[in-house]
Amino acid sequence: MVEFIDTVPDEGLADRLDGAIRGRGAFRRFADTLRRAREDELSRWFEFTDERKRGRARAWLADIGCRAAGH
Repeated sequence: MVEFIDTVPDEGLADRLDGAIRGRGAFRRFADTLRRAREDELSRWFEFTDERKRGRARAWLADIGCRAAGH
């Protein structure tokens, strides 16, 4: 979440998100803050997290020696 906040161009929203990730319930508050703020930022968050998951999966596959077909 911290890395995503660093990419948010709206400083006010970035500050609110930074406050939302403190303490218990951080994930819910973070998502709620994005939902209330801007739908496009919530979509961007989902894209951001999806790409990070794919990146971790690709790294894991590379670590165990898997290669893409044709390479």
